[in-house]
Amino acid sequence: MGGNEIKNIQQTKSIMIVEDDDTIRKILAIECKRKGFEVLEFRDAASAMTAIDRNKPKIDAAVVDLMNLGYGGNLGEYIRRYSEYKNTKIIYYSALTENQFNTSILDMDNVHYVHKVPGSVKKVIELLE
Repeated sequence: MGGNEIKNIQQTKSIMIVEDDDTIRKILAIECKRKGFEVLEFRDAASAMTAIDRNKPKIDAAVVDLMNLGYGGNLGEYIRRYSEYKNTKIIYYSALTENQFNTSILDMDNVHYVHKVPGSVKKVIELLE
């Protein structure tokens, strides 16, 4: 065996999912794991914020339910307060249409919105890849 083998080692993406609907959160987690992502699951924004404050976990992307216990829309901004998350992709995933929330949260770089409708999990996964 020659020592000239070059291995392409790619770091696993870590995805934070903040979704209070257990079924949707589990579907997102299953699809993310199927793509080889590490998944951090939170039912509410408060738990996600506590984990960020205490542990500073690796987060390459966050999928955030806008209606999550009243804080969802601000969670993306909260994440971005930390320098280690300045390039984290934020995907707001909501049943709200764009005329039902303050779209200024979409004005940051690397922030996306996906309307939560049947089949939209596929769009979220595409944005994560």
